[in-house]
Amino acid sequence: MRTFWLYTLARLGIIIAVGLVLFPFLGFNMVMALAAIIIGALLSYLFLGRMRAQVATDIEERVAKQAAKPKRKGADEEAEDRIVADRVGDDDSTDGDKPE
Repeated sequence: MRTFWLYTLARLGIIIAVGLVLFPFLGFNMVMALAAIIIGALLSYLFLGRMRAQVATDIEERVAKQAAKPKRKGADEEAEDRIVADRVGDDDSTDGDKPE
């Protein structure tokens, strides 16, 4: 998770630095902000590739670890499963002779 925050701060830093460079030329307006975001995104794509790959790997590992954990059913889910199983069992015994 630390890598994620470092990557986020690095991207934000690049966008701010680009904004400071563009400020004297464009002033402080929406055009400067959009230009800073677009140029900053391109620069971060070029220069932060290794960090981005590490963040992607960390996220992938977290998702895999979470998916590997068995899901625990709560009391509500267990009660609902029992009710559904009882009703399905009742329907099967009474409707066995009726064609559908």
